Amino acid sequence: MTMKLRFLVFVLFLVQQGMAQKAPAGRFILHGNVSGADSVILIYRSVTGKFLQPAKAIVNDRFTFEDDITEPVSARLLFKKKEEVVSKYDYWDRTFEIYLEPSTILVSGQADQLKKLVVSGSESQAELEKLNAALLPVELEKQPVLDALKKETDHEKAAAIRDQLEPYNERSKKVIYDFFMAHPNSYVTVNLINIYVSRMGIDSAKKIYANFNTRLQQKNPAVKEFARQIKLIESGLPGRMASDFTTKDIHGKPLSLSAFRGKYVLIDFWADWCVPCRKGNPHLLTLYKTYHPKGLEIIGVADNDSNEAAWKKAVETDRIGVWHHVLRGLNMELAMKNLPNPADISNKYGISSLPTKILIDPEGKIIGRYGDKNGGTDQDLDEKLAAIFK
Repeated sequence: MTMKLRFLVFVLFLVQQGMAQKAPAGRFILHGNVSGADSVILIYRSVTGKFLQPAKAIVNDRFTFEDDITEPVSARLLFKKKEEVVSKYDYWDRTFEIYLEPSTILVSGQADQLKKLVVSGSESQAELEKLNAALLPVELEKQPVLDALKKETDHEKAAAIRDQLEPYNERSKKVIYDFFMAHPNSYVTVNLINIYVSRMGIDSAKKIYANFNTRLQQKNPAVKEFARQIKLIESGLPGRMASDFTTKDIHGKPLSLSAFRGKYVLIDFWADWCVPCRKGNPHLLTLYKTYHPKGLEIIGVADNDSNEAAWKKAVETDRIGVWHHVLRGLNMELAMKNLPNPADISNKYGISSLPTKILIDPEGKIIGRYGDKNGGTDQDLDEKLAAIFK
């Protein structure tokens, strides 16, 4: 029996059993007809924002979930057999994304063929399927590179393979950005924007935000977070005054950005695990030796709060201890709860990718940003410093 025929038979069954009625306002009803599993877990956030994972036994291939819901939300279905344990490393491959919304939603198919599951009753799901279909050609072309990356155990070689993914990632980003612009108030857009904010320029991000309707801008947590991320990025752009910070350096001594007023300061956001960062350190060392005698200071801000030993070893190995080094100040507990952390230096400058460098003039104003989607290149930095210290 084909998937579509199976789905039609399932719809007929629901009609006969009187279960195909329209869901009450503000509530979803999810009916499933899935073979090859003994139980299913629905993973989603409730109307109160609580993370829920209700489980149901699958009887005669059928199951039903229902709950209050005020707006569409991305959820995942995890199908299991008796006594089966699903590793957290297999989570994404073993779960099926489904958009819940106030309606009656039907899902049908086989548990071992998640990509072929048929869903109806959710407009957001239809939009997700449209996006996935547009991405599929690029994903198929990219798969051999991903397979090679999974097999590679050498850190340097893996980084080189990862670089090969960039053209595919750029194509995917274009497809996703076009979807965002064509579906400004889709909850698929709402769900994905904060994942991609670091992969687009500030102007593109602003256009997407401007397309959201007033209700989403004012009420939706994800859209409000998107607006916050835009402001953070703007705070680290040329023309803005650099945000001050006070912390302890690699030797445990106090360090404040404001103490360097009167000098040019280059803040280098990096990490020991960032291959491009480490590869760029020899050139950065050359810049330091050239321009430090003329008034340039460098402050390395490492994204290594969870592994200080690796940070200190990288500084020693790369022989970059000649300039100042501090940790970012990341607090994962606060980050996971989307709570503010005044100690997080990277947040003060809207840093979302490494390496990124911020150049500050003697008055404390940002005059250059290099390395990410909102900045120039390393060559631009070289030319800027040469012009300043000519």
